[in-house]
Amino acid sequence: MREIPQDGVNARIFTLEEAAVSAWPARETMTVTGWLLRFTDGYTHRGNSVATHRFDDASCEDAIAIVEGEYRARSLAPMFHISPVSKPRDLERILHHRGYRTITPTLTCIASTVIARASLPEPREVRASGEPDDDFAQLVQTGSRSEADGRERLDILSRIELPHVCVNAYDKGRAVACGTGTLVSGWVSINMMRTDAEHRRNGHAQRVLAAITRWAESKGVSRLYLNVEEGNHAARSLYAKAGFETEYEYRYSVRD
Repeated sequence: MREIPQDGVNARIFTLEEAAVSAWPARETMTVTGWLLRFTDGYTHRGNSVATHRFDDASCEDAIAIVEGEYRARSLAPMFHISPVSKPRDLERILHHRGYRTITPTLTCIASTVIARASLPEPREVRASGEPDDDFAQLVQTGSRSEADGRERLDILSRIELPHVCVNAYDKGRAVACGTGTLVSGWVSINMMRTDAEHRRNGHAQRVLAAITRWAESKGVSRLYLNVEEGNHAARSLYAKAGFETEYEYRYSVRD
């Protein structure tokens, strides 16, 4: 039987894990013993890993073997998303004994729109729309790990059917920062935050966050969340100044 946390903290984490699945739709999915397998092009971890917050009573070892076969069949490395609500509880240990390694420790951070709005500047010189324009796409492409990585992110964005906004911030007419907000399960999920390398540390990302915060409030939503890699200290500092606090940490177990 699928186990859904009843206590307050884990129930919120479970909700955020569910929301993250909807806010970042993979190109192909399938379910194995309650786990959700996600397949795209192999670049973004969330779009190419197993969401493990749901699990039916089953043999974990047998389920892992099925997962490995499905990913190998698509020329992808088997990868599991590990969070405080992953099931079964000893999944990470089991994977470790099968030769998996841990990568990309990441923090999920949350904020209220009231605190964020009070902490951020006015969203001047921004453009908000329901779909990405050429400026947005260019910022995502140049700010991603590779051109193919950027294409996958834009492809995922094109599949989002939930209410969402794409924001560009400008400096002297030039697009210098961008980000998205997606309304899901009573939260707004913030993704694809990018700032042009020559224009960083000038407050442009703050204006993007401010515009997404205003959009969230216009939709009647008062809660924001985002994910930031643990080692990205510049981004963590930006989000902390905007009122975001760490809710939990997650990571990935991958087998090469």
